[in-house]
Amino acid sequence: MDQIRKIFKSVDLFFGSSGVFTYLLGAVLAQRSGRTLNAAVFSFGLLFFVCLYLLERTAHYLTSLRINIFSTVHRSKKLQTPGLVWFLFFLFLGTLFCLFGLVREGGISGDNWIWLILLSLAILIHTTSVRLWALPFRWLTDGLVISPLLLFFGAALQKISSDRVLFFLSLPLFFLYLASSTALLFENYAVDLEKKWHSLLTVIGWERGISLHHILLVLSYISLGIYFYVSGAWSITWPAALAAVISLLEVYQLERIARGMKPLWGLLRASAALQYLTVLYILLFAFLIH
Repeated sequence: MDQIRKIFKSVDLFFGSSGVFTYLLGAVLAQRSGRTLNAAVFSFGLLFFVCLYLLERTAHYLTSLRINIFSTVHRSKKLQTPGLVWFLFFLFLGTLFCLFGLVREGGISGDNWIWLILLSLAILIHTTSVRLWALPFRWLTDGLVISPLLLFFGAALQKISSDRVLFFLSLPLFFLYLASSTALLFENYAVDLEKKWHSLLTVIGWERGISLHHILLVLSYISLGIYFYVSGAWSITWPAALAAVISLLEVYQLERIARGMKPLWGLLRASAALQYLTVLYILLFAFLIH
């Protein structure tokens, strides 16, 4: 149980919650397009994402010492624990069950397989040796998982075509998630540097990290404005732009760090999570009541 507890402890709550609500937003667009939400397909798709992510976290735990979990010679002692073996078996079984349910309910057909495969590859890419050199860019692959992949996946399961409006919605979410993820990296920068771990900030430097964060925020709200214009949904979704207040607070905190002032890590974590989740909440609320 201690090993399973460590796996759950390694779960990124911001990534997980962002993924769930972004997937929900994609599914809710079915209502706006005049379709009825298929609750069974929605549930199977959500559980598929959760199981897949827990599989990635389990593989990450097992291979933390760079041991190939598929090797029969250098197998980690961690994998010999019965509880962990059963947990891994349960996740595999759960993933296959969700996949079977999606196929049976008609959620997976045609182009939907493409989104499912891309989502699986983007999540599981870090279970292979690729993560040893791609680790500094995990913030990018996680951003791609959240948006556009989960957004398109949630919409595609409800039989919504991948039109240009959905694409323009994915852009601000993508940039905003990357900005939030970048801000969250600053708290562990000193530890990563000391232990010589290859994170984004240790590769590009914290000064460039701050500049990158600001650029991503600018791109986020520019693309959000483009979405308002293209979708014609300005009248009901304009409150999402109010998240800029939280973004300005985040910019202020990073500028304080740049000037050598004492960081308020708790406030930075809260603003980084809230600026993305606030936009999602407002969009969900707008689409659900109109």
